[in-house]
Amino acid sequence: MNLRRIRHLIVVALVAVSFNSSATVTLEKYKDTSEVTIKIHHQIIEEDLIEFKNALKTIEKEKKVLHMNAVQLNSMGGHGSIGRKIGTIIREKKLYTYVAPKSICQSACVFILMGGVVRYPFGEVGVHRTTYLRGSEVEDSLTEDTVRTDIKNVKEYGATMGFTQALTEAILNTESWKIRTIGDVEKREWQVFGTDRAYEERLFTSIAKALPMDRALFVRVFSSNYEDCLKDARRFERTAYDCAKTRTVKKDYWKILKLTIFGNDEDL
Repeated sequence: MNLRRIRHLIVVALVAVSFNSSATVTLEKYKDTSEVTIKIHHQIIEEDLIEFKNALKTIEKEKKVLHMNAVQLNSMGGHGSIGRKIGTIIREKKLYTYVAPKSICQSACVFILMGGVVRYPFGEVGVHRTTYLRGSEVEDSLTEDTVRTDIKNVKEYGATMGFTQALTEAILNTESWKIRTIGDVEKREWQVFGTDRAYEERLFTSIAKALPMDRALFVRVFSSNYEDCLKDARRFERTAYDCAKTRTVKKDYWKILKLTIFGNDEDL
């Protein structure tokens, strides 16, 4: 094969990669490592459910490791039902979800975000109730039963994923033509930013056993280093749990614990 032919094939391959990278769901190599990462970006459409399943099948077939065990999100929304189906798969597979500091996760994307057993939404998160944008013929046929069914589906999904009541109400009570941005405090209080309770308890036990370390001691290590370890998670380098494996209990652990509980150090 001559040099000109080789150059032509390289150009074609690069064009194909560039075209595929514009898809909503992408499976990519993570930096210069053997790991991969899944990204869900742009508008969430029906085809994304199939593409997401295919990405997971590829990872399993090729025995790849998903970096930080996380699905990266950057989407302003789309089909709510598809978002809930993808979120359900994420929860079943015990995957994490991640929103980069300069990324957005709004509307249907939040359903995917909340599917993660560990959720790192460092970017903007916004919610609203269902928008019915399927064309005038559907809008004309929209009934109260359709709306009630949609509300029921959101509530059932929220209950399954462990939504706080505040998050569910924010979704259902925000007009479809608005976006309610969830602040950093609300993210923590509503467990948008957080870990599924049962999963975290099992994770503490398995990590402590693997180190090996007394479970109560590892919990102290994790809690005393949590805010520092979140910096690694924010940069999408490693989870706070993996970071804690390399740390020891901080000398000021009891002060950190009191600040966590009471929110001030006036009595210290």
